[in-house]
Amino acid sequence: MIPSRIRLLLLTLLLVFAVGCGSRIILVKPGTPVQLREEVKSVKVWAFDKDGLKVEGVVNLPAGWYCLGDPGE
Repeated sequence: MIPSRIRLLLLTLLLVFAVGCGSRIILVKPGTPVQLREEVKSVKVWAFDKDGLKVEGVVNLPAGWYCLGDPGE
């Protein structure tokens, strides 16, 4: 029979291992485009008006669109 403390430790390690294996982190270099997998609603953005001035805006971005960060940052 395995003592309860060891069983608890083994169960905790198993859960940590299972959770860690189910996720993956991918680092994207600045300036690299990414494609949206699903629609993103009410995103606060900066856009340019007809005079070329930067203005605030709120948009919905549909799935499939590409997003690109500022390569200067």
